[in-house]
Amino acid sequence: MFGLNKTSRPNMSKRLLNISDWLTTGAGQYLLESERQFIAQELNYIFGYHGVELSVCPESDLLAESQVSKHFRFSPCLTNSKSSDLILDGYQWPVKPASLDLVLLHHLIETSDRPHRLLSEASNTIIPGGKMIVVGFNPWSLYQLSRVFSVKARRRFHGTHHISSRRMKDWLTLLGFRVEKVHQGAYLFPFNRLLKKKRTEALEERCNRWCLPFGSFYIMVATRETPGMIPIKPSWKTLNQPMIHQPIPGSSRVREDH
Repeated sequence: MFGLNKTSRPNMSKRLLNISDWLTTGAGQYLLESERQFIAQELNYIFGYHGVELSVCPESDLLAESQVSKHFRFSPCLTNSKSSDLILDGYQWPVKPASLDLVLLHHLIETSDRPHRLLSEASNTIIPGGKMIVVGFNPWSLYQLSRVFSVKARRRFHGTHHISSRRMKDWLTLLGFRVEKVHQGAYLFPFNRLLKKKRTEALEERCNRWCLPFGSFYIMVATRETPGMIPIKPSWKTLNQPMIHQPIPGSSRVREDH
């Protein structure tokens, strides 16, 4: 379709590089700055001790304005970013379960080979009451429509799976999150260049106020639900065991494949 062979899907490393490189262009910077404004707005209301940003473009430092005491920039091992604090396998986070107050996933879901696994791995690291922010491209936008007429744009995003905000909300709900806010932005992109700046800003503000569903990107803010308290009978056999728990480094979940 559109002159591209589905069997020639680029690998994940290439997809990440394509999106990362595009975000450094003029058009990409416009979109990135629009996302940054919404993210900064939400960060004013999120507090805690530890936060992590996993971004297709770690150099953007989207948690720079975070109220969380300590925040770190992670990047997938395929990007080999020099600005990251840690390069990791996105499907096996070296983070203790329920140890993070905030996780920001920036355009990683749509470029991932295993988006469900990535989202699940990230969710396991968040404490009850902690926040997840997911930034994704909206498949129902003017920009996606414009790609039909641009071979260059189709090649740039070839192999990515743009997931709708409704579907993302379903995935987060299944993982035990309550979606609190969904922002959309850059409604007129890339046709904003045809209008004056003031006119563009006025139309963008109006579209945002009306919560129209065709922004170029969405930003979803979700809270991990606090699990209900279930009475558990004490196990008297464990009284002789040491009371100090030693953290075990490794993935954020216990696996049974060994």
